[in-house]
Formats: sequence, C-alpha cells, structure tokens
Amino acid sequence: MENRREAASGTPERATAYSSSSATAVASPPDGRARLYPSRSTIIGTTSVCVFVLVWQGLASSGVLPAVVLPGPLDLVARAIYLAGPSSNPPFQLERDILLTLSRLLGGFAVAALFAVPVGIISAVLRPIALLLMPFVGVFMAIPALAIVPILMLLTGIGNATDFTVVVVTAFVPIVVYVYDGVRMIDRKYFWTSRSFGARSGDVFWHVIVPAAMVPLLSGFRMGMGYAWRSLIATESLTALTGGLGYTIFQASQFFDTRTIYLYMVVTAVLGFAIESVFRAAENRTAVRWGTLASGKR
Repeated sequence: MENRREAASGTPERATAYSSSSATAVASPPDGRARLYPSRSTIIGTTSVCVFVLVWQGLASSGVLPAVVLPGPLDLVARAIYLAGPSSNPPFQLERDILLTLSRLLGGFAVAALFAVPVGIISAVLRPIALLLMPFVGVFMAIPALAIVPILMLLTGIGNATDFTVVVVTAFVPIVVYVYDGVRMIDRKYFWTSRSFGARSGDVFWHVIVPAAMVPLLSGFRMGMGYAWRSLIATESLTALTGGLGYTIFQASQFFDTRTIYLYMVVTAVLGFAIESVFRAAENRTAVRWGTLASGKR
C-alpha cells in the first residue's frame, strides 16, 4: 500500500519534470533544428532598428536639419532604386560597386586564410617557429591598415593590387593569432592519449588538432573578415580606380551628394553585418557540434 502511495505521489512530479524537459527541448532543440519562432534577441534587435529608422525619418521630415545634411530613409530608397537601375551612370552602378568590393574582399581573404592557417598551426606546434614569427605578427597587429596604404601605393601603384594587398594583410594577422592561441590551448593529455593508442602524426592532426582548433579558427575568420572589410572600404576611397563602395562614397563627397553617401554607408553596414552573422552562425554551430557551447545558448 505504501509503495502504491509513493508511486502515486511520485507520478505528478515525474510528469511535471517530463513536461518541463519537453518544453525545454521544444524551445531549444538539441539536434540543431531551426526554431519555429524568433528568438528574444532577434525581436529586440529588429524592434530597435525599426525604431531607429522611424526616428530618423521623423527628424528628416521635420526640417530640423536641411535635407542635404540629413536625408531620410525614404530618400535613400529612391536613390537606391535609381542607382540599381539602367538609368544610372554607369548602368546598375549599385550592383556593380557591391560586386567589385566583394570580389576584392573574398579574393584577398582567401589568400590570407590559405597562408594564415598553416602559419598559426605550425607556430603553435613548433616553439622555435613561434619565437621567430609571432613578434612580427604582433608588430603588424599594432599598425593600422591605412598607415601602410602609402607604402603599398608606391610598391603596387593605385588600383586593385593595393586594395587586394590591404585585405590580405589585415585578414592574415587575426587569423594567425586566433589559430595559434586555439592550438596552444588544446589540453596536452589529448596528444598523449592519442599517441599512447598508436596514433600517427596525421591522425593527431586530423582527429585532435583540427576539431579542437575549429572554433578558434572560425573566430579568427570572423575577426579577420571584419578588419578586412573596414580596411577595404577605407582603402577604396584612396586607391580604387574602377568603382567599389568606398570609391563611390569618396566620389559622392566631392559633389556633396549626401544621399549617395548615406545610402552606401547603409549598404556597407548591412553587408558587413550579414558577413559577420554568417561566420558567427558557423562558429556557434561548430561549438555546439563539438560540445563547447550548449545548444540553448545560440
């Protein structure tokens, strides 16, 4: 009889616990499935952007500042429609500038990643290489990208070569630093354990170093892409000859075309945020996969 009572009294608790865990599982699917509703951060972020745009449009419509100083969002939409169409000079100027800037960014970033990843891994594994290379990495980390633009202009001339080189340099350093730190933070017991089971150097690399360094690697990609994006936009205003977001911003400033300046600033911000979001999502998914981040924290 007592056992039945205990079982009966325990049933609601187990049901409550089960329902709570089920609710948690629905809210944060452990298998990585997409949520069926927007997260709180998404709602807050979207609301803040909408409020900002409404306030901006209200200030522009109130006439507190001249339209040439503060064009409203509706003015930027009209300007975007014109620059994205065949009537602009050159035709489809907005799309052309976006593609030019993205091609320079992706090309330079690919080269930077190709060299930075092995340099970071080798420096972390081989102490003499780290002593030789990491001081130079630290020096380049402290130098602003625009400070080397005049030297690059003397070496490569004005044009795509300078823009490309700036992207390579500014993306290379953060990737090396993050990969180097990520590999060095791997617990040595994993190396010893794998070696004790007869793992070869290639096995240790692919099954120990690569999984452990994947999250720092993606963090380095995200930071490197951010540095490269900002540096490229600034460099284009000085060295680009055939278009680009930074180039058009500078050209518009010569004619006090503030609508184009504001529009391209918004486009630059949106594209930069989109690129950063892609890398952050990949970073979080990788962290969840390897167990370094709970699925509910994404």
